[in-house]
Amino acid sequence: MKSFNLLFISIFTAVLLAACGANDQNIETEDALRDEVFVIHDAVMPRMSEIVAFKGKLEALTTDSLKEQEIKAAIMVLEKAEDGMMEWMAQFQQPNKLRGSKTHEEIMTYLEQEKQRITKVRDDMNNSIEAAEQLLASMPKPE
Repeated sequence: MKSFNLLFISIFTAVLLAACGANDQNIETEDALRDEVFVIHDAVMPRMSEIVAFKGKLEALTTDSLKEQEIKAAIMVLEKAEDGMMEWMAQFQQPNKLRGSKTHEEIMTYLEQEKQRITKVRDDMNNSIEAAEQLLASMPKPE
């Protein structure tokens, strides 16, 4: 009977240690993907101030009605990009908050989707800033 108990305890311990090791590896993998997501976020987040500045410059312009439509459209695109970042930040969930209710595969899928979402946010922000820069450069300079 002692042999059986010892065997049972040994097997149980080995399974437990293997499970813990796999869990640690899952956490490391999830955290690495989360870090990739935040590299994208952190690279573009400082540009939020540029969006605000360009909106202010465009709103301050007074010009003919043809350019006024372009200005309003550019402001809307800047606002949409700004809203996209704010929405993403409000909705993003850290992996450690998901671990109790989601499997490793579900968390990885979620993080891949978030990586795609923040990449779109980055592209929207960069494109809106570039369009605003071009529009401002095309405006006549005051004399």
